[in-house]
Amino acid sequence: MLVLGAVLTAIDVVWTFTLAPLVQGAQLSEPVVIGGAQVTTKLLLSQKIFYLHVPVAVASFAVMALAAFFALRFLMTKDRSYDVRSKTAMEVTLVFIVATMISGDLWTRFEWGVWWVWEPRLTTYFILMLLVIGYFILRNAIDDPERRARFCAVFGIVAFVDAPISFLVTRLVPSSIHPVVFRTDSGLPPMMLIPFLLGLFGMLMIAFVLYCTAQRINADALEVEELKQQLEEQDAQATRAAADDALERLRKRGASVSAASAPAHDEHATQNQEG
Repeated sequence: MLVLGAVLTAIDVVWTFTLAPLVQGAQLSEPVVIGGAQVTTKLLLSQKIFYLHVPVAVASFAVMALAAFFALRFLMTKDRSYDVRSKTAMEVTLVFIVATMISGDLWTRFEWGVWWVWEPRLTTYFILMLLVIGYFILRNAIDDPERRARFCAVFGIVAFVDAPISFLVTRLVPSSIHPVVFRTDSGLPPMMLIPFLLGLFGMLMIAFVLYCTAQRINADALEVEELKQQLEEQDAQATRAAADDALERLRKRGASVSAASAPAHDEHATQNQEG
């Protein structure tokens, strides 16, 4: 699946820059000044970045939804394996969020002439990245495994609320200048739709493989941790058993010494009485 996903993504990139038609630009309802320059279009040649940027962003939303699902399962069952799965999904989510931010900033720089604009989509997605980073800060701040898993599960579910907000904000806020990629009023021509779908499915496959690989690593780490705890408990039990055995031997030796000294003491007392 990893190879297939990589192949589909590679075809998407090659198709995008060779066969996909150029986009002249969608007119804004009114000009917007960004970085001292007047912007009148949403998409130009830099629109080609979206053939890879959008699949990466969708993958980040999908994997984060998986993390929230496993967090909910943990709260319902208290099964620690669900906490590990949620943590794994959040790790993969962070990877795709960083990739989304980098590719999105490239588009912003090429299209609008600046690296960052505090517009609704970028702002909400930036908050999403901060929430995911905060998840791992919270995870490292709590030592008790049960409390850590419970708090992180709640935090992960709450953080996921920002994902659909970030996805829908360009539709909810009419003043947003960020392009609306998934639209129902117009469709992409086949030469644009095919590479986009190839990239989307390829990136989802890559995300799934990354999750499975990281899950195996984290599951093995959890198993090693549990085995270490069992060994420590066995060592503690063996130490206690050895201490109890040594104490019992001391008690027996003390009892035998007391028993041996008792006749001599009685004989000495008798001699004193006779004298």
